[in-house]
Amino acid sequence: MFANERYAAIAELLEKQSSITVAELMELFGVSIETVRRDLAHLEKQQALSRVHGGAVSKKQRKPFAKLETRIAENKAMKTQLADIAARYINEHDTIAIDSGSTAMELAAVIKKRFRRLTIITNSPEVFGCFSDAEGFELIQIGGRYLKDERAFYGHLALDAIHRLHYSKAFIFPSAISLKNGASEFVHELFEIQRAYMRNAGEVFMLADSTKFETAATIKLCDLSPSFKIITDSQLPGHVLALYQKQSLQIINH
Repeated sequence: MFANERYAAIAELLEKQSSITVAELMELFGVSIETVRRDLAHLEKQQALSRVHGGAVSKKQRKPFAKLETRIAENKAMKTQLADIAARYINEHDTIAIDSGSTAMELAAVIKKRFRRLTIITNSPEVFGCFSDAEGFELIQIGGRYLKDERAFYGHLALDAIHRLHYSKAFIFPSAISLKNGASEFVHELFEIQRAYMRNAGEVFMLADSTKFETAATIKLCDLSPSFKIITDSQLPGHVLALYQKQSLQIINH
């Protein structure tokens, strides 16, 4: 197979599956690792892909933004799986911070069923409301300016409150995740709240269903760190999981 034929085949693969490993391309084309690396370097110069350790990812279009009401109904089974996995990392008597959004609501519902003694910090009235009638939970509502479309508090008052608190675990729900762009967010009013939660937490958990991987939102929240636990669902393709693991990132999907 000539180089131009390999370039076309790689581009077609990335259209279908968003990422590919060097090992897969070596096997597919029957060529050396040096040849694959040269092919990927050429395609990166042509703006056809982005190289990452162990492979390449597509330059996919930005993930479209959907309103909260739409997101609540989307991928509900995936969000339930994420919440079930995340709950395994919570212990009775923990102090935890929970971000806002549709997955936050799902996590709150799972936590309420499984635990009896927790301190919960949140800027989401929806999360707060889930626990408001439950005995044994200590609740700290982060207030401030209210963003009606996202049902969440934000702004300087909210940030000041978060900066005064420490908690063992923070659960964050980014809009998109990619190796090149890290975790990103659409709502500019809320990304500073998420950053504040992350700074003050003993451990950071990012929950993102598999449809959010290798996509990008408009505002970069942070680079991905090996210290984060990134929780997703079992539908994350194996080749995507392999690329993230090559970066020593903790991806938990079961």
